[in-house]
Amino acid sequence: MRIAKIRLTSRRRRFLTKRITSILTPRSATRSLGFPVIRITAEYKENERKLALFMQDKMEQWYRAAGAIAIQRADIGPMTMSTHAYGGTRMGDNPETNVVDRWGFSHEAPNLGILGASVMGTSGAHNPTLTVQALAWRTGEHLAKNWKTIAG
Repeated sequence: MRIAKIRLTSRRRRFLTKRITSILTPRSATRSLGFPVIRITAEYKENERKLALFMQDKMEQWYRAAGAIAIQRADIGPMTMSTHAYGGTRMGDNPETNVVDRWGFSHEAPNLGILGASVMGTSGAHNPTLTVQALAWRTGEHLAKNWKTIAG
């Protein structure tokens, strides 16, 4: 008899939408150059918790169909600062709905390239490091091949 125990958790799922609020507090706190200190607070909202439960239900169905006999579910828990910020400068061809074009250059300032996970709408549930590196390389190649046009 084959026994499998699978810990099922959504705590580290990167594609959950995260709402992050930046708060300048206390107002008198500053860094060495006089800039205000920023405290970032974040929490999962109702929709993120519903998504996590939905994903857990689906994963449990798949694991049971694969023969799992023991499944341990975990609460989504608090949001931590170990996160990847996606979608803040989303990539796409439409300047009305996207910040950068398909090459990672700003629609509003065409000689401004933006590199990082913020150009991705989401990830495929794994750390985005290799995808971010590939996109950065792609943007760099595009810049090198089109330097005269982009640098203006």
